[in-house]
Amino acid sequence: METKEEHRQQYQQTVANIKKFFEWDLALRGVFGSRIDLVKGVFELIQRQMNELDEDKKVEVTGEEKSRVKEVANLFSSIAVNNPILPIFRDLASSYLLLVFNWNKELGKRDDIANSVNVTLNIVMDQMTRTESIAVLKVLIANAKKMAEYNPRSFELSRAYLETLNKDKK
Repeated sequence: METKEEHRQQYQQTVANIKKFFEWDLALRGVFGSRIDLVKGVFELIQRQMNELDEDKKVEVTGEEKSRVKEVANLFSSIAVNNPILPIFRDLASSYLLLVFNWNKELGKRDDIANSVNVTLNIVMDQMTRTESIAVLKVLIANAKKMAEYNPRSFELSRAYLETLNKDKK
């Protein structure tokens, strides 16, 4: 079982990853448009509340805050369903939605947020699996083409020998 310190380290690593992605503002604006500001704002909200929770402070989450988190979860879902999944979106979604999931588990406690996060992560992970499968298949196809083109001289001699044997039987 993981200790509180291990959870804290994982949380801090996730936050650090998200902050690194936010440095790619232009690329993220290409994915989220002007709504990237909403994504960043909700991140700040979640981070503040999770830090307060970590310090054993009482955290009261308002309905409006839960709605903002839900809006961002829906935004991620909409992008995953309606747009090509770019690597920056895939990587940000993996970290960001993990943070949202944990926030919801501890503070938000809304099934609709959990469902939205799970669906989006499944879409993103499924796309990653398909992309990896395609890459492997491309290598296998290239190798199969090379093998099909492989035609050493000994194969020609064997063919000629077999044809001779076949003629003798007739």
